[in-house]
Amino acid sequence: YPPQQQPGYPPQQQPGYPPQQQPGYPAQQPYGAPGQQPYPAQSGYAAPPAPASQGYAVAQPQPAPLPNTYSPNPAYSGHGPLPGNTNIKDVKAKGANAGTVILNFSCKNLRDRDVMSKSDPQILLYTSVKDRANYTLTGRTEKVKNNLNPVFGTGVDIPYIFEKQTFCKVVVIDDDSAGVANEADNLGEAEFTLGQAVSKKTLELELRHRRWGLKGSCIVSASHTTNTKELVTLQFEGAHLDRKDTFGKSDPYFEIFRVTGGQEALVKRSEVVYNNLNPRWRQIEISSTQLCNGDDTASIIIKVWDYDTTAAPDLIGTCTTTLAQMKKIKKEIVEFDLIHPKKQAKKKSYRNSGVLKVLQCVSVKTWSFLDYVSSGLQLNCMVAFDFTASNGHPNTPASLHHLNAQGVNQYTMAWTAIGQVIQDYDWDKEFPAYGFGGALPPNNQVSFEFALNANAQNPNCAGIQGVIQAYQTALQNVALSGPTNCAPIIRTATRYANACATTPHGGQGYLILLILTDGQFTDLQACVQAIQQAQQSPISIIIVGVGNADFSNMEYLDGDRTNTAGRTRDIVQFVPFNKYAHSPTQLARELLAELPGQVEKYFTAKKIAPMGKKMH
Repeated sequence: YPPQQQPGYPPQQQPGYPPQQQPGYPAQQPYGAPGQQPYPAQSGYAAPPAPASQGYAVAQPQPAPLPNTYSPNPAYSGHGPLPGNTNIKDVKAKGANAGTVILNFSCKNLRDRDVMSKSDPQILLYTSVKDRANYTLTGRTEKVKNNLNPVFGTGVDIPYIFEKQTFCKVVVIDDDSAGVANEADNLGEAEFTLGQAVSKKTLELELRHRRWGLKGSCIVSASHTTNTKELVTLQFEGAHLDRKDTFGKSDPYFEIFRVTGGQEALVKRSEVVYNNLNPRWRQIEISSTQLCNGDDTASIIIKVWDYDTTAAPDLIGTCTTTLAQMKKIKKEIVEFDLIHPKKQAKKKSYRNSGVLKVLQCVSVKTWSFLDYVSSGLQLNCMVAFDFTASNGHPNTPASLHHLNAQGVNQYTMAWTAIGQVIQDYDWDKEFPAYGFGGALPPNNQVSFEFALNANAQNPNCAGIQGVIQAYQTALQNVALSGPTNCAPIIRTATRYANACATTPHGGQGYLILLILTDGQFTDLQACVQAIQQAQQSPISIIIVGVGNADFSNMEYLDGDRTNTAGRTRDIVQFVPFNKYAHSPTQLARELLAELPGQVEKYFTAKKIAPMGKKMH
């Protein structure tokens, strides 16, 4: 991809792009601010520099595509994933990744609306999960008589779901009658988000009246209740399974079903162990909420199948158990007969089609995501934009980088949707923003991790709009090139995540890397390796596919859809933008729904409790 050979992209012919005419980017000066080191340079942003040998600033040859066939991992000889959708997404059971936030209120220096006495204040709380224009009354406090500095004893409960941004508005009224708010008894209003209240614990908001302006303040204090969470680690082994293949042994895998109200729900599927009648499957981890709705005595059905590449799988046998029964492994042998119903019905002498043994069943009480964020966990967000030539020249309306009359495109819409949720948990709201696959002035050298603000030493941008402004400026100065190599960005984000694991204030930190791309990664194998290395770091990776390209290989990176050997923690979520183009809010919900579980799993694995608490 040498820039001079890109059809339609020779630097000297790009309309408005000749380096010598770029405002602020004269050819004789290095890319970035005057006096700055020429870009690309080592990132250096709160993290150790990348080794020079990694060659981040040099275009890398396109690697061979990832093979569709599975090559067994030596550590698990004979194991392999099922093709296609092999894992079941975590069940979003009610309360599994959420809780209830309790808001309490007090006020200071309220406006006095009574002539013969002081005001009788009461707070009305309105909420909306859509926008700031569709509020509905959620709750109210008691009335405190004759007090301009009231402390209210009645709190308001609000359901908390991380991926849904909840807007809140407090209206303080002087309740002299039935408590109906109107223009005469309104003492002031203030707006905030539930995320702000949870992350900061205490907010002091200035009260504004539409006619009389600012007067007094309202203090909002947040506490919470969460369902106790239990993480269960299970491992199974099969013994003497039925032979289902004519020219070989069976290729067994199992599925676990939760039973609720007589209905079965698939919650987990294992890998395949090829050509083996006595398989030992890998450990699995699952929350007790997902496994049995948190009820140790609820029925759990396990089905063992024989995988077939050319036909539907054959049932080997099923068994029914409970979590309480499997927990007895600490004191006794726990195993179950696998029963095939048709065989059992035909033969009186039928005993079983094999045995399923429980090798491990360990449960650990864990802290919830809400516990961590309410104790000061700071979520940091890094965003990376695709600057490869396949996006199309930004000046052409068909380009994915082209900004419409409102100044937005799919890239900015996706970033804004995610940023609006994350910013409530990021205290300084400074977002490191990068591009990849672009050719930088003045030498048109391709880089796979350049700062959008042209400042390699400090790529931070102020707020959501600051990122968008840096992105728009970079589009005017950076030539689109390629290929779509993302491993360098993932490695940089991992180093940053390790560096921000402890915040400057002594708190806890966790990084979200948002990658916006118009096509599949050309360095897919390198990305897989970088993701495997990142699993031990406080990081989650969100990938949004922009445009109409084929993103089928991207599913390989999403841990929900693959049983990739060597992957210990699912940290990747991929979603095509077009699927949710009608609703950026729904896009954010889909992308962020798994983040609370990923955060919990990281801190649990590292045995790190929320600030000021101890591990169970």
